[in-house]
Amino acid sequence: MKHSIVFLIFILVIGTLIGTTVGELLGLLVGEGTKMHSFFNLGLTPSFSPTTLNLIIMSITFGIKAKITLCGVLGMLLCAVFAIRKL
Repeated sequence: MKHSIVFLIFILVIGTLIGTTVGELLGLLVGEGTKMHSFFNLGLTPSFSPTTLNLIIMSITFGIKAKITLCGVLGMLLCAVFAIRKL
């Protein structure tokens, strides 16, 4: 059974959200300022700063920011493995 690319992207996004949420919760449980807290929140934050497109009658602001954590990547990989086994 072959799934579409949209389904696979959906699985990866859900896995990332679950992994990041679990990492944030574990970081809160161990306490701020500890080495384990910084491990659970270890990651990158790539972003494009907000840019404004000023049209005469309206103004539109574009920008994006993503937080990629180690727990998010692990969650994405676990969901991907689970999805592949179910296929």
